[in-house]
Amino acid sequence: MSNELPEATFINFLSGLGSQALMQFGEIPNPHTGQREANLGFAAYTVQLLKILKEKTEGNRSAEEDSYLDTMLGDLEARLAQALGDG
Repeated sequence: MSNELPEATFINFLSGLGSQALMQFGEIPNPHTGQREANLGFAAYTVQLLKILKEKTEGNRSAEEDSYLDTMLGDLEARLAQALGDG
């Protein structure tokens, strides 16, 4: 196992939050337990955090960062709506 850390970029930061949300939706296993554990409250909270990040970083993101954030947020919002029975 490599001890090398990934580069600290905004996209890598967003990717970490996206992975956290997928874990909270029960889509990927919790790395500590190896189990899939859905927690829609935390998933919704992570989506809210991403919306706040989008708002607060408006005008300071690259085109690539904009695209990544918009795509990820759209996907997570759709998953949340489906999980809550709204779509």
